[in-house]
Amino acid sequence: MVELPDCSVDLIITSPPYFNIKDYSKDGYQNESHSQSNNDDLGNLHDYKLYINELLLVWKECFRILKPNGKLCINVPLIPMLKKDLNTHYNRHIFDLQSDIQNSILSHTEFFLMDLYIWNRTNTVKKLMFGSYPYPRNFYAQNTSEFITIYVKDGKPNNHIFNDIKKNSMLTKNEWVEFTKQIWNIPIPNKSDIAFGKHPAIMPEEIPYRLIKLYSFVGDLILDPFAGSGTTLKIAKELGRNFVGYELYENYKNIINEKLNAGFIK
Repeated sequence: MVELPDCSVDLIITSPPYFNIKDYSKDGYQNESHSQSNNDDLGNLHDYKLYINELLLVWKECFRILKPNGKLCINVPLIPMLKKDLNTHYNRHIFDLQSDIQNSILSHTEFFLMDLYIWNRTNTVKKLMFGSYPYPRNFYAQNTSEFITIYVKDGKPNNHIFNDIKKNSMLTKNEWVEFTKQIWNIPIPNKSDIAFGKHPAIMPEEIPYRLIKLYSFVGDLILDPFAGSGTTLKIAKELGRNFVGYELYENYKNIINEKLNAGFIK
């Protein structure tokens, strides 16, 4: 992200590519290819340690461009690997992206861990994990939650904010109470999202909405280094923030522009 100067970004919100389970060169149903697979697509890596290490390069760059007291917000799920895909032992294995990314960041950068939210997907469409059903010993939990981890770059914030910006950035009492609860009950995006069926992993608008309201002022610069279908950028625009996004696949450019030009629906 060489285009961005040191200490120039106020807030980063992103959901990195899932490890080895989504093909981002295909549509949302994973049936049709829209692009040639990009060699720089971290979701195409088949070595998990390499995947975590390559992500670390992104987090280090995020640290560089964040202002002091700037926040890095990362949304990731658990990745249960079926025995047919990872047959290393009798049961399945779960790649815990949140835990491994957190360990990587705290061990190799100067970020501090500020908060952790759990996204409860209230309308999950994931198939049931049967395991040994209906008999005991090897039941598998339903994979219905994701994590949103908040890291902070050390330093005092700039508190010289104009009064009109403060006023326009205020949270209501209800927003403050609801947004700071550790469990967020938010549905998965449906057909009302422009990118439904076109992108394999759409972030709900409510997630960047809450994070932008909690951690930025009107006029701040918001970054998404894995822009995808452009959800973070769309909400940043609607909330009066400036925004920058990076995306490997040209195919998503039209979808991002369509979201940015769409009317505000809340």
